[in-house]
Order: sequence, then C-alpha cells, then structure tokens
Amino acid sequence: MDIVNPCGVFESSSAPLTERQPLRPETVVGLFANDKKNADVLLGHVQTLLAERCSVQTFHWFVKEASQPAAFTDEFLDTCDVVVAAVCD
Repeated sequence: MDIVNPCGVFESSSAPLTERQPLRPETVVGLFANDKKNADVLLGHVQTLLAERCSVQTFHWFVKEASQPAAFTDEFLDTCDVVVAAVCD
C-alpha cells in the first residue's frame, strides 16, 4: 500500500523579516480582519493599545469574507504604513 500526501510536495524557505519601524502618532495602521469570529474584537484591542501606548491616531479597517481572497482597495494599500492582521475563530 502506498500512502500519498494529499498536499503534494512542497519546500519551505526562510527569509529575513523586514526591519521594524517605530510607531509614531502620524503612523497609519491598517487593521485587517478575515471576518471570522472575534477577529474584529482582537483588532479592536490592538487599536486601543496602539492608540494608548504609541499615540497612533489613524487606523484603516479592512474586513474580508472568511472564505474569499482579500481584494484590498488601492486606498488601503496606499495609505497604510503598517498592517496588523487577525485570523480568529
């Protein structure tokens, strides 16, 4: 009997993370939720903490349907300096 991995063959490679930039009051933070339960709740807490601890003033929300690919708007992509994503259940 042969056992076949239904995921196929894949390779992973690592890459260095992008250097973290400091958050300033003028930093625009994107909050990306996949519309699963509690993703918006988690991001709401992140928004509150970033506003309190880093004085961030501007947040842009993007919520997508959980089962669909994200179709980011040009406005979201062009205006956000950093993005926090939450995929919850």
